[in-house]
Amino acid sequence: MQEKQSVGTHPNPKDRNRSIIWARFAADSTEWVILSIRATQVASDAASQQLVSIALVGPGGKVLMESLIKTQEFSAREALEGHGIDYSVLMKALPYAEAVSEIKRIIERKQVFCWDPFDARKTLSSLAAANKENTLALSLISVGEEYGRFLGKLRPGTSSYEIPELKSESAVAEGRNVLQTILEMAGSSQFLESASASPMGWTGEFYRPKASPAEKLKGLLGFE
Repeated sequence: MQEKQSVGTHPNPKDRNRSIIWARFAADSTEWVILSIRATQVASDAASQQLVSIALVGPGGKVLMESLIKTQEFSAREALEGHGIDYSVLMKALPYAEAVSEIKRIIERKQVFCWDPFDARKTLSSLAAANKENTLALSLISVGEEYGRFLGKLRPGTSSYEIPELKSESAVAEGRNVLQTILEMAGSSQFLESASASPMGWTGEFYRPKASPAEKLKGLLGFE
């Protein structure tokens, strides 16, 4: 993960506390999924086209969906190397409309987390345009923004926090990395005695998630 901040280097510990409280609510809930998208440009005989893989990961780290969006022409080698997918995923690539239908089915009545909503919406918009379909409209919650606020690194010359870069080899790996950041925040101690964003008055001294970050990570990695 990212380099952790110390108490003395965070510009506003209350902001860090708010992210911890947000993550604790998330860690105690199962009513959300993580959306991750990986896009690459692939050159074909006709023109360059976008190749997109999409994953949905549940609160326990289970992969609820992993799909490559089927296009008219693409290189199997580039798909496998550029997206970190198995050959079975490549062979089961879904047409755009079918992938959208499956996403809607899985996320029904759930909150949708992602790392950077701006990047996700940009990719979804270009994907819809390439398929001459309407853009998949989603209300996305940015885990990257919460993690940036947790770390406390300000954008130069501003009072807003940077969203850290999240490098992953595949859409599934990104989703699981997003989950790990949620658990990291939820398991962290607050710098202050209380946080104004907490209706329960939680502090790092006595709050414990229903399942500890270590226990959830065991489930994520497949350990009993």
